[in-house]
Amino acid sequence: MAVSSPPTGSIYLDHAAATPLRPDVDEAMREAAREAFGNASSPHGFGRLARRTLEEARERILAALGARTAGPGRDRLVFTSGATESNRLALLGRGGPPGVVAWSPRDHASVAAAAHDLVRRGWRGVHLGLEGDGRRAAATAELMATLPSAGPPTVLCLTTACGQTGTLDLPEDEMLADTRISLHVDHTQAVAWISRPIREVPAATLTLAPHKFGGPRGIGGLVIRGDVTLEPLHPGPQELGLRGGTEAVPLATGFAVALEAAVAQRATAGERVATLRRRLEEGVAAAAAAAGLRPMVVGAAAQRAPHVATIAVEGVDRQSLVMAADLAGVCLATGTACASGSSEPSAAVDALQLPAWVAQSAFRASLGTTTTVDEVDEAVRRLALVFQGIATHALQPTSVSR
Repeated sequence: MAVSSPPTGSIYLDHAAATPLRPDVDEAMREAAREAFGNASSPHGFGRLARRTLEEARERILAALGARTAGPGRDRLVFTSGATESNRLALLGRGGPPGVVAWSPRDHASVAAAAHDLVRRGWRGVHLGLEGDGRRAAATAELMATLPSAGPPTVLCLTTACGQTGTLDLPEDEMLADTRISLHVDHTQAVAWISRPIREVPAATLTLAPHKFGGPRGIGGLVIRGDVTLEPLHPGPQELGLRGGTEAVPLATGFAVALEAAVAQRATAGERVATLRRRLEEGVAAAAAAAGLRPMVVGAAAQRAPHVATIAVEGVDRQSLVMAADLAGVCLATGTACASGSSEPSAAVDALQLPAWVAQSAFRASLGTTTTVDEVDEAVRRLALVFQGIATHALQPTSVSR
């Protein structure tokens, strides 16, 4: 079956949604598919080879993350279908009596949906507000001041790098030391850019997915602390009894190769991509201003992941702009890919208490390790033409039929 392709010369600025597959990852998966094609649960030689390949990938991923890989409290990794399933397992797999679950507009829709499911099961839900820099430290402090000294721990959801704005929000020391808090961290957008070993972040659970850093789609991971107990959403003997179904050995291998590469190039890639992001933001802002439009870089003063730029242009509908940019050969987004069909503005942007026009007009450009200076400059040139067309159309008198 023929597969349609994007227009020749299109510039891809949606790396926060998915990244191109690395060639070395592709080759590693092909080799695993050829050699370790057996079922990892089978007892014969082919099954044992598949099992060994799977477990080697698991250990490589934990090591690359800086997890605890030895001792009675060693971290565990469960392979899932992606970050959404990992988030749901981390929250809905909680056993014991209902407690408190807290989340914020920074979090992915899968986190919010799972939290709402817990509320329907009798949990107390707390929706945390955001500060102007996109963090939720003040709201979390207020929550912690109201928590009882005993009882089920509060499950606090934290997204280290917001997929909607790129702003960072790392756990505070007092939060890490509070035994009333059980922390779930969505690390999906941050793992390729933040070098802190996860053994230093005492999260109960942590989510990631390799399609954000040059790896395959269709697989994700949930890191679980050694003393944390979860109940499966899809029972079966595989994946430590937490996820039934035949394991995807080639995908796990690709996951490991992609993560090791991302970690190895994290420092140099982060600096280079941050420089490109600033170049893009400055160019887009200048192009919009030249067309007589008012731009704003959302979270410009905040600490941000290097790859995400969220820009608002006053009076411009974000969805219309993204469609016009696509026709001009620039691939942008209005927010997370999972919410791309929604007519609602980005929840994280909407919660920043900025002028109303910002959330209505904000679009996201996200860069990756394969983005070049020439692509950034050409994207700015094409968007300048888009802005000029928007401004010209806005100035034209509306014809009225009689």
